[in-house]
Amino acid sequence: MFSMNIRPEILKNIREKYPPGTKVEVVEFHDQYRDIPAGTKGRVLAVDDTGTIHCEFENGISLGALWGIDIVKKID
Repeated sequence: MFSMNIRPEILKNIREKYPPGTKVEVVEFHDQYRDIPAGTKGRVLAVDDTGTIHCEFENGISLGALWGIDIVKKID
């Protein structure tokens, strides 16, 4: 079973940086079942209690970027 503990101050920072509706771009994504190439754009749906940034991408895939593993960046 996967368990992720994240310090409250880090979770707060992630949620402040990536509120719902924030536009993001994939820098690096590690998912063995879905290919989300670098440069794919999307928008944030939510940040959960593990710091996972749940996004809906322009290619129709909705997926969570795992804190500390996947990299997305905020764009204008």
